[in-house]
Amino acid sequence: MTRMALILRPILAILTIASSLGTVYGCQRPDEASIRNAIELQLLEYPESRVQDIYKSFCQDNLGPGHLIPDHSYAADYLREELRAYKDDLENNLYEAPVKPYRQAGDRGNYIRVDLSVVLDSLVTEEAFLDAFVRSANEGTVITKEDWGKKWHVVSKILRKDFKGIPNLDKDLHALDSLLSEGQYIMHHSREFSDAYHPHYRIISRNIFTDELMPLIIF
Repeated sequence: MTRMALILRPILAILTIASSLGTVYGCQRPDEASIRNAIELQLLEYPESRVQDIYKSFCQDNLGPGHLIPDHSYAADYLREELRAYKDDLENNLYEAPVKPYRQAGDRGNYIRVDLSVVLDSLVTEEAFLDAFVRSANEGTVITKEDWGKKWHVVSKILRKDFKGIPNLDKDLHALDSLLSEGQYIMHHSREFSDAYHPHYRIISRNIFTDELMPLIIF
């Protein structure tokens, strides 16, 4: 072995160890950072969010709309009914549609919340919107419910540590833990969120949204 090789060997060993540590920690730290960033963004855009609204966003990101839609006609009737009510509310100036009609769910954006105003504004046809939603709902979940429970454990740990200013944080986290232990995963928005933001949206998978709806909405 040359003198240069003897000098470089311990340096290379140190670099290898550092690289390995970076790989190990890289699996956890970026995930926690992205979770924290997603929570901060939600609270910035929707300051009336409560724990269950944050839960709902992350849950949608991983479990999608939360149910299959075997009955296409039922989904169509429900969509038309909500569109009519939404249109009436807007025409009566009860509130305004969001300026940006789509937001990603959770920290990964596997699913996108698309506001129904894109249909009312004739950017997307009712049929195309419904088809995108039904196909998204029937795609299945991104992860298993068991893995989702593990993910939520990380999210709730970050909430307890860094977001203590959310009203009723501990009480709501405890209530959610109880519901999850009973196998209940799907939650509604909080009353505070609904009263402040009047959500009217459907969950669309990222690929379908990017390929089919985004070109119609952004032009």
